[in-house]
Amino acid sequence: MDRCETCPVRTHGAPFCWRDLQNQMALLGAIGIERRYAPGEPLYRQGDPADGWWIVRRGQVLEYLVDPAGREQILRLAPAGSVCGMSGLGPGSIHWANARAGRRGADTYFIPRKKGWKLAEANPGLVYALLAGMAEEVRLAYHKLHGLAMRPARAGVAYVLLSATECTPDGQSVVTLSRSEIASMAGLAVETVVRILNDFRARGLIEDRGYRQIRICDPCGLHAIAEGLDAE
Repeated sequence: MDRCETCPVRTHGAPFCWRDLQNQMALLGAIGIERRYAPGEPLYRQGDPADGWWIVRRGQVLEYLVDPAGREQILRLAPAGSVCGMSGLGPGSIHWANARAGRRGADTYFIPRKKGWKLAEANPGLVYALLAGMAEEVRLAYHKLHGLAMRPARAGVAYVLLSATECTPDGQSVVTLSRSEIASMAGLAVETVVRILNDFRARGLIEDRGYRQIRICDPCGLHAIAEGLDAE
């Protein structure tokens, strides 16, 4: 705790969680449809009808686009406690991206649009929570766009690792993305990502935990790199 209080990156902490939405979970759970997805299983595809949205209860969901050449670009990683399939919140009729469960799978509530907005009409706090979460997602998207152009490669990789962190049942912080997925999210070449991860490993910031699993050993050190506050 003392270390956290004096940490120079305390004001640049972990990525935003839809915390205000947590107070509404009991209401949403009453109308939500429980859906469990295996690792890599799709939730929806670009162009599918958007008749609702998802709350991620456990695991992670990756939202991505695929170009005509078949190359995948990961746009967003939705962690536990957040919303995905946000096109289903508005009047739009189709999903504008693809989504699949992360490598640990995902447990979700699917909220049908009509039921969700009927509930929101009677509960202004839910509307506030959704607007606050979406506003922060827009801020993060702007920050990411700026970072792709201006942030050093090391900072970009550190940011992706922090944004993709999951907590295991034994209290470990891990990232279950492949090197190519990290490169996609950071807008870098895979070779560059491998070199940076090797450097992070040598500095004791991360540790390999087997195939496609990285343990975060020093989140404060990664925060400093992500925000450009480290010595290098």
